[in-house]
This record gives sequence, structure tokens and C-alpha cells, in this order.
Amino acid sequence: MALKICTHCRESNVEGSIICVVCGNSLKDARMEGTPIAIKDYSGNTTPTICQHSNEHLAQGSVTCKYCGTAVSKTVKGSRYYSDHISSDEGGGSTPMETFGRGCLWLILGTLGLLLIASITRSTINIPWFIFIPIVILVFWMASKKSK
Repeated sequence: MALKICTHCRESNVEGSIICVVCGNSLKDARMEGTPIAIKDYSGNTTPTICQHSNEHLAQGSVTCKYCGTAVSKTVKGSRYYSDHISSDEGGGSTPMETFGRGCLWLILGTLGLLLIASITRSTINIPWFIFIPIVILVFWMASKKSK
């Protein structure tokens, strides 16, 4: 980041400053120190300019595409965590977090349903582990199949 050095009090001011923050002197003739933001090269870290999903131009600094709502993310060369298309609005499954959240919700709702049945009948419900585990697997499998 470049700094403007005040000629009157020698205070450092941010690059776009017009007057000194300490003495109020004009920074019109102040010298710059450091590299101005405008000429810095951020090779390796780039923000996409075209939406990967809708192929429309993105506004500079936008977080989402205004046409399709797809989240825009900076790409880092070699990053294995970057996804070209973060949104899963189109058919074809869910993201892992959506699947996990939906599966947990269904398990909680199922547990509450069993508690309700147990309290109405004033009894206990015992589910053996060899039945419970396949039910959990089935619930998460069903949660991964996103319905429209």
C-alpha cells in the first residue's frame, strides 16, 4: 500500500488522501512511498469477470452474479477448495452442507416424532443398533437426493 508523506508534519497518510489527517495541510505535492494499489500485480489471486454459470459479465467487486445469483469467489491458483459453481439451484443433487443439514433435520424430526409417540402411549421405544444405523444411512441418502 502506498502512503503520502505530509510535507509539513511528515505524517503518513493513506494513498487517496487529499489533506493530512494530523495538520490539515494539502497533500497535493506530497511524495508517495510504497507501491500504489493501482499498479500492484495480484497474480495468482484473481476475481472472475464472467460468471461461470450464466456467462454474463460481473460488476467489479460483486459477491454474487446479478443474473443467476451464483456466488462469486476469488480463485487461488492450485486451490483445491475452489468450486466453479457454488450454487446448486439446478437439479442434480446438493452440496455436502445442504445434505448434512437436511439429514440432521430429518433425524431430529424423526426423534421428536418417536418421543411424541412414546409420550402419548406412555411407553419406551427401543431401537436396536442394527436397525438404527441403516435408518441413519437411509435418511442421509434421501437427503442427498434434492427434490424440486
